[in-house]
Amino acid sequence: MADHGARTVVRFLEDDLICRYGVPKFVLTDNGGEWGAEFEVMCKDYAIQHQRTTPQWPQCNGMAERMIKTLKHGITVLAADHANMNCWDEHLAKVLFGYKFGVQASTKFSPFMILTGRSPRLRADNHLDALTDEVDDTASVEMIAIQFLEKMQLIASIHENVLLNVEQAQKKQKSAYANRPGKHLFEGLVAGESMVKMKKPRKRRALIASWEGPYQFVGHADGKGNFDFEEGCRICIVQDADGRQWERSRRDLQIYYAPLD
Repeated sequence: MADHGARTVVRFLEDDLICRYGVPKFVLTDNGGEWGAEFEVMCKDYAIQHQRTTPQWPQCNGMAERMIKTLKHGITVLAADHANMNCWDEHLAKVLFGYKFGVQASTKFSPFMILTGRSPRLRADNHLDALTDEVDDTASVEMIAIQFLEKMQLIASIHENVLLNVEQAQKKQKSAYANRPGKHLFEGLVAGESMVKMKKPRKRRALIASWEGPYQFVGHADGKGNFDFEEGCRICIVQDADGRQWERSRRDLQIYYAPLD
């Protein structure tokens, strides 16, 4: 896209996604201005549920962030062989080619296989003169119908396996996250009593403390201002001595220990 303005984004979603793949049930976005009124009107017209990520918590949309990280890494590798590093956009299509045709660790299938129900034809297939599973033009109508039904059954089977593989991968990731170092850091916080220090939002500078405080821990929040005192909530509300409050993710907070006299 030439830019990420509201009108450009809406046109891209309609022309390149909705008209090509169909209308999604919901769309998850960040809190950028391009997802404002004009985008909300489009969602209302197509009956799409628009959900926003929690502020300052990119892990809320972890799959998208992970894909962006993969694309950045691939572009960096390809662009490193060129003198002009500003030509990264010329390598984007090749990186996407590898991403769409590569087998994913969580699904055990390539995105191309999940979408089309067949393996992609690569350069090696031409060298080996391999045949694809395309429908024979000289086949009878009955044979074409049988091949079509077999293809639909294959796609349905692939989707079932993908759901099972993703579920197993999510359980593995959940277990790793539950056993991460420092997970019990905030379990002892008491609303209205515990004190924390907050990471400064500005850039870090040498010899300048990157944390400030103390602030009073008020409670957990769901990112919309509603209180939720469950320990599973990632957003905390802190308050300074003047009564001003902020919402910060747990990664931007640490327990405050008063200096010894």
